[in-house]
Amino acid sequence: MKKLFCILLCFIILLQNFGTAVVFISYKINQAYIAANLCENRSNPAMHCNGKCQLRKQLQREEQQEQKNPYAQKENKEVTLFCEQVVFSSGEPSFDITTELTAFYLMKPTHSPANSIFHPPLC
Repeated sequence: MKKLFCILLCFIILLQNFGTAVVFISYKINQAYIAANLCENRSNPAMHCNGKCQLRKQLQREEQQEQKNPYAQKENKEVTLFCEQVVFSSGEPSFDITTELTAFYLMKPTHSPANSIFHPPLC
């Protein structure tokens, strides 16, 4: 029961995100009915509308619903990747703190089972 609920919930969320695709699929499935009963130009077959006017209306409704939804609006957010380091000098001498750097490439490798599997190719 839990699994069915999760699948149904995921399907509903995806259905909401792909609203225009659902409108197109619904139009293609019901195209004969739409062309025969709902089309504005069904009395004038020379226009070859075949229900496209109805599709256009449905897409406009879908777009208006997406614009009304405050959560669906995409906002541009600015992210600062680099910033300048500001150094203040008060005239007093600054102290350099030196740290000892460890060179890992000079250390002896430890033996692990992965070393016997993963190794550089032999020439």
